Amino acid sequence: MDSALGRLVWYRNRLAAMSAAEIVHRVVETATKQTARRHSGGWEAVEPVGPLAIIPGIRSRIAASSPDLSALTGLEADNIRAGDFCFLGVRWPAPSSMPPDPTFWRIDPEDGEPFPQWDTYAFDISFRHGIDTREIKRVWELNRLQFLVPLAADGALRNQDQPALLARMVRSWMEGNPPYRGPSWISGIELALRTISVALALSILGVDCLDSVTHGALLRFFFAHVDWIRRFPSLNSSANNHRIAELAGMIVGTIMAPGFPGAVALRENSWRALLAEIDRQICPDGVGAEQSPGYTAFSIELFLVAAAALGREGSLPAPTVDRLSAWSEHSLWLMDTGGKVPAIGDFDDCRVIATTQTPESRYVASIVAAVSGCVGRPDLAPPAKDPGIRDVILGSAQVSSAQPVGMRLFASGGYSVFRSGHKDPVVLTLDHGPVGYLSIAAHGHADTLSVWLSVGNQPVLADAGTYLYHSSRNLRDLFRDTAVHNTLSLNSVGSSRPSGPFNWASKANARLVSSESAPIARVVAEHDGYVAQHGTRHRRAVEFDDASRFTIVDELLDGPVDKSVTVSFLLDPSCQSTVAQDRREVLITHGGRQLIQIASAGPLKARVVRGDEATGLGWLSPSFGARIPTDQILFEGHLDKPSTITISVLQNG
Repeated sequence: MDSALGRLVWYRNRLAAMSAAEIVHRVVETATKQTARRHSGGWEAVEPVGPLAIIPGIRSRIAASSPDLSALTGLEADNIRAGDFCFLGVRWPAPSSMPPDPTFWRIDPEDGEPFPQWDTYAFDISFRHGIDTREIKRVWELNRLQFLVPLAADGALRNQDQPALLARMVRSWMEGNPPYRGPSWISGIELALRTISVALALSILGVDCLDSVTHGALLRFFFAHVDWIRRFPSLNSSANNHRIAELAGMIVGTIMAPGFPGAVALRENSWRALLAEIDRQICPDGVGAEQSPGYTAFSIELFLVAAAALGREGSLPAPTVDRLSAWSEHSLWLMDTGGKVPAIGDFDDCRVIATTQTPESRYVASIVAAVSGCVGRPDLAPPAKDPGIRDVILGSAQVSSAQPVGMRLFASGGYSVFRSGHKDPVVLTLDHGPVGYLSIAAHGHADTLSVWLSVGNQPVLADAGTYLYHSSRNLRDLFRDTAVHNTLSLNSVGSSRPSGPFNWASKANARLVSSESAPIARVVAEHDGYVAQHGTRHRRAVEFDDASRFTIVDELLDGPVDKSVTVSFLLDPSCQSTVAQDRREVLITHGGRQLIQIASAGPLKARVVRGDEATGLGWLSPSFGARIPTDQILFEGHLDKPSTITISVLQNG
């Protein structure tokens, strides 16, 4: 599919998900983008006024941090000074000098060549259309400039002469990225994150030592970014974490450039809108509306950065405190003893304040700790987390050994969580919520009625992850498909079907049928994702004996009988499986230790697939851009009667 045809198909599918009001908005937005071409006259055309300010208190917080943080930032800063850049699983060609030549920011690390259309007006660049395109996400990641924050922290903690290097880095970026031209200016979320990165770095080092030329250049940087974000907000079906990022970016940007026209009003309006978005995008029970624990944590980190920049983190409105606290409670229910949560839905290793370039496997726990400290609730502290600059800037609670026990229903968000009372608890999560947020459910997966399971700090039944966004439509669709999730697929058809990298042709609607915690914990839910094509509904019941045995009963209601189904269980790559000779039982081990046994008492029999390129089964993406083989257990057969599968935990504390 060529780019032109791909664009037409994308617009057709996107329009199908829009309301009439949104269609009108998009028409006006398109006209505004065309009119805005006249603003792309280079940096000299940006005319800033007023001073260059800083976010108060950031420098003193960094200066008072621990020696452990100094060691972390020192190592990362040394890598940056050496030109060592590695994001999302790909390493950039080392620049010949630091700061790098302005062309460095244009490099696609996959082949070391410049990303195409870099000098093109931003909104003329087509990056999402066609079967195989370049992975613009990687280029965006470098251009978020988040590595400037540990570089600045190292300068403050080790008294390194970093202000000059940091200023030259930003000047290099500006020279390679003229306003409103090239991929760095396409998406408001990218502008917002870049604004926050530069603002935090400058606030750590201070601006008094900057010469007048650099001072003026940095003011232009903030003016251009705030203006562009303000002009093209993510609204209607696009108003997910992108909108939260844009609002946080405008708050931080107008603090740094207080002379921006209408800065005070823009900042206050953005703060009010940000409070409203937290209310919209976190359900009353704490579940993130995007159905992605990682993206919800990202949204909350953005909010906390904005609150800290305004000095309002200690005086948040009570409803906002309630939502943040509810989200932390939900996250703690999902979390294993190692501080990890299932990788439900999309997640691309995003964060706002990065200490190193490596992905954070306990990112959600880090944000839970920040919320715990912000709202003064030590009972919300996570069981484990990694240290970082984020802890210092946002404040962070200490870890806690307290763990929830029992069954918890998150009715509005659509999850049920079972937790045993062992020292190393067994945690099973069942998804009976919506596919995702708003009409396009952009970051949701076709995982309705999926389960995830961990034992102690060991994930066992895992999520396939995200892998890629734009560079392979087939792989993008596969990693969102029902077939790679821990649920039932019917006649090789998914319960929800995609129609673009961030859109759906159909979405399963789930319904909670019943929930009880005594005399036995039991949840029953169903979805209609197979009604249109097969005239049947999938119902799943999960029972827990309050010790070590789960029973999962799958059945198809209505429609013709004797349907060919597959019930899948994807293992964490550190686990191994052995199928019994009669194909009724599967033993799961980890490092020689027997963890769980999965047994079928119904019509389905098991086989294992691992790293199958032909079908795409047996793969897991532990971080964006990375894919490794893993065992995927497939219980297959004709479901002419209910399937009963038991999961027995063999060892726990």
